[in-house]
Amino acid sequence: MQRKEFIKLSGLGLLSLPFHSFGLIGSSNEAIADVAIVGAGLSGLTAARELAKAGKKVIILEALDRVGGRTWSQPISQDAFIDVGGQWIGTGHDSMYKLAAEAGISTFPTYASGMDLWQQKGKVKAYRGDTPPMGLFALLSANSNMNRFDRLATSIDPTQPWGAEQAVFMDKLSLGEWIDQHVHNAKARMLIKRVAEGELCFSTYEVSLLQALSSARATGSLKQAESVTDGALKDRLQGGAQAISNYLYQQLKSSVKLNCPVTVVEQTQEGVKLGNPSFAITASKVIITAPLPTVKNIQFTPALPAEKRILIDNMKMGTVLKCHAVYEEPFWRKEGLSGNSFSLDEVVELTVDNSCPQSPFGILASLIHADRAEYLLGLTPEDRKQKILAAYATRFGSRARNPLYFHDYSFTTNAWIGGAYTGFFAAGIYSQFGPFLQKPTGNIHWAGTETSVHYKGFMEGAVRSGYRVAEEILMLDS
Repeated sequence: MQRKEFIKLSGLGLLSLPFHSFGLIGSSNEAIADVAIVGAGLSGLTAARELAKAGKKVIILEALDRVGGRTWSQPISQDAFIDVGGQWIGTGHDSMYKLAAEAGISTFPTYASGMDLWQQKGKVKAYRGDTPPMGLFALLSANSNMNRFDRLATSIDPTQPWGAEQAVFMDKLSLGEWIDQHVHNAKARMLIKRVAEGELCFSTYEVSLLQALSSARATGSLKQAESVTDGALKDRLQGGAQAISNYLYQQLKSSVKLNCPVTVVEQTQEGVKLGNPSFAITASKVIITAPLPTVKNIQFTPALPAEKRILIDNMKMGTVLKCHAVYEEPFWRKEGLSGNSFSLDEVVELTVDNSCPQSPFGILASLIHADRAEYLLGLTPEDRKQKILAAYATRFGSRARNPLYFHDYSFTTNAWIGGAYTGFFAAGIYSQFGPFLQKPTGNIHWAGTETSVHYKGFMEGAVRSGYRVAEEILMLDS
């Protein structure tokens, strides 16, 4: 069943949102603001609201036809939805919980009741708790080495990871090489790499040890970043994570210009002029919240400093494919299963139960990362769908092969975002040029989850970066 047909049957035809509709700005015009913000994701909207509260005139220019950036929620029935992008909040995500409470958006716990499934070499085993059936020696090795990694992460100062002892050495050594050096059990080695790639969205050989440690430290630990009960994956937002951005948008609607990509930023003595061939704005200050790799699409005059240019040219966004299969009911629960599954040697590495508590529908979702996502994205949409559903059927039975509705998406296909969850630099770049990540460039300031000290790659990191950059600008006036 196609999405349009499914929504029609669900009585939500009017709520169907376009997946690609990049309209054009009509006539040329020019506006003036105290602060112009590039990007209407969580960081841009948060910064805009803080600045507007302080009396600043703000304008947000957003390339897409919606707000939310890497949060993107789609209704599938009156009481069910899927989060195409980010979806989880958890321990330490105080800013997101506070915004949700303010907006009247309730949270609900990530479903985790029942037995999980472990698949390896074609065999599927059910188990309870946090101990998968992969063998005692593999478990002991995996646990001790993940603890070793997390202990090493505690030595990193999240405000300046590049100042760590042996930072240059760790920035040239890949996480994969470190794992190979320290983890001698083959199953444990594979498990740790899969867990790390689920956080980084890159092969462990593409991310330096320093950046991996910094990412884990920013979240608390690698274990916390992947934990449901007491970690970053604890809760979800009713109606979808994009509801937070929509709430902020309603307060700022007259200041947000959608379908308005920025292609030129020119700093002059009078201020900063930015926009595209159809729209221009002059502002005293500019905040750029777009992921750094997409900033390559902007022409800066004068040219950005070499340090900033090196950061932009050497960051790559992660690759993750997120898919949802919607069924009449969460049938796996009747069999005592949680919907969670994990595999070390399959392309579809994991599943989660993404069902909505108010809805009768059952939703299985997968997040597929790094080279496995790249492989699937190279298939035709139909071949990709069938391969994913075949994996579901192996784990949950034949009913899983025939959902009412199937959807998959990767932000790597979106030119204005480029990937998810966040970006990482080529080897040796972070230790040398990391200090310039947040540093303003004249009247241009930088935000976005990639710039956050804490919870980078999460919605919480985006919101915190918005607060940080707003305070940065307001401090200049005090």
